[in-house]
Amino acid sequence: MYIIRTLTMTLLASSAVGLANADSFAVNEYSASDLGRANTGRVTQTDDPAAAFGNPALLTAFERPEVSLGVSGIFGNAEYDDRGSADALGNPLGGDTNGFLFDEAVPYGHAVYPLSEDVALGLSVTVPFGLSTDYEKDWPGRYQALTSELQTININPSLAYQVSDTVSLGIGINAQRVDARLTSAIDFGAVCFNQADPATCTAAGVVPQGADGVTEIEGDDWSYGWNAGISWMPHQDVTVGLHYRSQIDHMVEGDASFTVPENADFLTAGGAFTDTGGGAALDLPASTELGIKWAATDRATLYANAMWTEWSSIQELRVQFENPVQPDSVEELKYEDAGRYGFGGDYELSPDWTVRAGYAFDETPAQPAFRTARIPDNDRHILAVGTSWSPNPAWTVDAAYNRVTIEDADFDRTGSFGDRVTGKFSGHADVVSVSATRQF
Repeated sequence: MYIIRTLTMTLLASSAVGLANADSFAVNEYSASDLGRANTGRVTQTDDPAAAFGNPALLTAFERPEVSLGVSGIFGNAEYDDRGSADALGNPLGGDTNGFLFDEAVPYGHAVYPLSEDVALGLSVTVPFGLSTDYEKDWPGRYQALTSELQTININPSLAYQVSDTVSLGIGINAQRVDARLTSAIDFGAVCFNQADPATCTAAGVVPQGADGVTEIEGDDWSYGWNAGISWMPHQDVTVGLHYRSQIDHMVEGDASFTVPENADFLTAGGAFTDTGGGAALDLPASTELGIKWAATDRATLYANAMWTEWSSIQELRVQFENPVQPDSVEELKYEDAGRYGFGGDYELSPDWTVRAGYAFDETPAQPAFRTARIPDNDRHILAVGTSWSPNPAWTVDAAYNRVTIEDADFDRTGSFGDRVTGKFSGHADVVSVSATRQF
């Protein structure tokens, strides 16, 4: 069990990262080998211990203990083209901006430990959800979003049992930690014009875009879920996998702080805009995944995969403050359930080298009318290539590259201060992943 303890501590020490790379803020970087085929082998592949995360039923296919550690580098490039954003009085809010997607490193690790021919244990430590955007302080949507960070770590022990020569079952539990940080600008000029006589506000210099403050909300939570899968081999060359991962309901609790310019201090007289505790419910979605693997020849293996994510569990982002005079901060998301569909393949060049490739289409759960500046999401196309090198029977090194193209997203949203942000988001991401697997 030393292997499992080492794996867990390594990932806990290095997994405090977050980004949006898959649909909305899901993260698919859990295996370099499967990234090479656009994750189309997630519920059917047994090339490495990442099977423990993709479908625990596959663990009975491993004859010896194995450990895999890896990291993915995600390099985002995004732009915002403004189309006339204006504040509550109709004054321009600013112009174009870019560079608001962070480059991030996403670590992952997996272990398999067979107990007998029919029973095996597994462990995966992954980052299944993440978000990291950081806009310039003067960008047009500053009153709707500045910095958005969501970091998760998921610890997933599992158990598999081989029911027959063709069927295996697997089940796991998930301990998941969430850390979140959200910041945005506050237009105290717009607040003043809404709550007081505009002449009084103007005399104090508290006018729209003239007296900006900042709100920062931070919180964290641990919560728990489960997953289960089945693996079926109707033919010696065909594997069918089905996997379900439950929804995990978080209550993220923490603190909210407000930075108020001196000339707008009088707006806090009633107790609003003062530091306070708060919390927000975040129900991370369940997913169901179905895949098939076909060993077409001695060297070629083909994969197809479909995944359905129940994003409709997230309808709004509502922060409730302990301060009774501070209104809830509410952002409607109205997410819809969404699918991910792909195909890929491996080809064994020699006993030491395998190459692979794949394509996936990732639907966005965001409706255009409710698209948010924190997650300016749209449908994505993923092209993948990868390779495996086995210098000896005990070691395998995997590498993969994904090009993630995000379809242009039109944006038109009115914020809580009467600001209307309208424009177009565009972007892409390059993903490079490497891992090493050791068989014992």
